[in-house]
Amino acid sequence: MKFDSLVLIFFVLLCNGIVKAQNRYDAPAKAPIINTYMPMSHEEMMLRAAAKVWREKQAQENFERYSRTAHEYLQKKQIGYFVSYAKAALSTGYYNCQLYYNLGISYCLSGQKRRGKKYLKKALKEGFPGAKHALFAIKKKEVLSYSWFIF
Repeated sequence: MKFDSLVLIFFVLLCNGIVKAQNRYDAPAKAPIINTYMPMSHEEMMLRAAAKVWREKQAQENFERYSRTAHEYLQKKQIGYFVSYAKAALSTGYYNCQLYYNLGISYCLSGQKRRGKKYLKKALKEGFPGAKHALFAIKKKEVLSYSWFIF
């Protein structure tokens, strides 16, 4: 009987300690909230909008210039330079499904079939019809050549 009461008292004290410890961690923080929001002026909004438009225009011009240079190298059959300029064009945020396709064929010709398939799948996803045929040819282990490029 005495042992049962000691066990009961022990568990009551233990539960009390656990509840107090848990409540300490559940209490909200006492730090003050300081609002530092300052609305932008009209001039600042206009400047930010103009800067965004300028950056978009620059990115589009860079994409066109890089992709044009990439296709020039492709016509000269300089695949290494083509890949460099094509990746630079894609890094601008714009894309062209024909560029994806040619990049996929380039990687396949250079022996990087996994990377080539990745770009061919992107071209297929964007609706380029030749990509499906190229992927099928790779699956059937046909040899790809320079004639697969589309200019």
